[in-house]
Amino acid sequence: MQIFLKLAGAAAFIAAVAVPAGASAQEWKIGFITPTTGPATTVGTRQLATVRWWEQEVNAGKGIKGRKIQVIHCNDEGNPAKAVTCARDLLAQGVVLLINGSVSGAIRATMPLVKNGPVMLTPAPGILPEPSSYVFQTSPADAGLTTAVAEYAKANRVAQLGIIAATDTSGELGAASAAAVFPAHGVKYALARIDLRATDATTQLTRVAGPETALIYSTYTGAGAATVVKSYANLGLTQPLIVSYANISDPFVSLIKDDMPRRLLGVALKGVVPELLSDPAERQRSTHFTRSYEQARGGERADMINMIALGMVDVAESVLRNVADPANADDVKRYLESTPVKSFQTIRFSPQSHIGMGPADVVVVELKGNRWVKADPLK
Repeated sequence: MQIFLKLAGAAAFIAAVAVPAGASAQEWKIGFITPTTGPATTVGTRQLATVRWWEQEVNAGKGIKGRKIQVIHCNDEGNPAKAVTCARDLLAQGVVLLINGSVSGAIRATMPLVKNGPVMLTPAPGILPEPSSYVFQTSPADAGLTTAVAEYAKANRVAQLGIIAATDTSGELGAASAAAVFPAHGVKYALARIDLRATDATTQLTRVAGPETALIYSTYTGAGAATVVKSYANLGLTQPLIVSYANISDPFVSLIKDDMPRRLLGVALKGVVPELLSDPAERQRSTHFTRSYEQARGGERADMINMIALGMVDVAESVLRNVADPANADDVKRYLESTPVKSFQTIRFSPQSHIGMGPADVVVVELKGNRWVKADPLK
């Protein structure tokens, strides 16, 4: 009997050692912060839908290393103080990875909490993580999105464009990106700022939409972007309008359907138009996701926000499958800095950069009928 008890105790000890810190034997806990109420609701709910899709798909199979995943969501409402509360609560619950899909200001507020780990993934273009940190940004930086607009403008011989940017942190970054990128491409621009809560953008559009302006770029997201479009229609402007990549969605198109510009363009990742992907594995992942997501969501089509969230969960899954102890932030950091992650587009980090995509991953798209396709030339 004593021998049996000793053997049982030894087996229990071995099993306990085999379980990485921060994860139970039953599941991997993944923390997810995103706003599902407040001004950024549309962004947050779409991201959450993708993360839940991923959770269900993984758990419907064999899980990862024999364990299910448990996504623990916290709604920060896009508020920095609430984001900090969310992060502290999730860390206290022992999550092995933290995914933060909130707005830039809220994400920045949480970054000091992971200075010693765990690894935090975010898709926000306004977040530029230091390579020494445990924060990894899975999408292009704001400057990469701006570069795609500048290259499209230059290719179409646009001498000057107008820009509408918010007065928040993201707007500040957008203004800085414009100042760094457009002059370098030989494109002049006029910039106007507007509060996210504004219900009219007539003054700002009038300021930037002169007769010499051939193109207008709105860096807004959500309800603020709809305000710009409505004012655009009220002024009778005819220039093509480029919207931010957070607005490449059916809900946004539905929101502005009565005020549709003559030509609505947008900045997007190439995966939104799968035929633009040259890598068969990337096309396959993109197609599988969009079809599976649509089926799971009762016909709801995947959009840009969903694709961005897919990039984050694909990185998370790659870590869980390939790092011996995903709770070891240093091991995860080394893995991500040395291993490209295949998603709907390949995400590449390095010891010098924790930004996973660049301008080459971005394309200017155009709404035709009910589909986003690669944008035609302006003339």
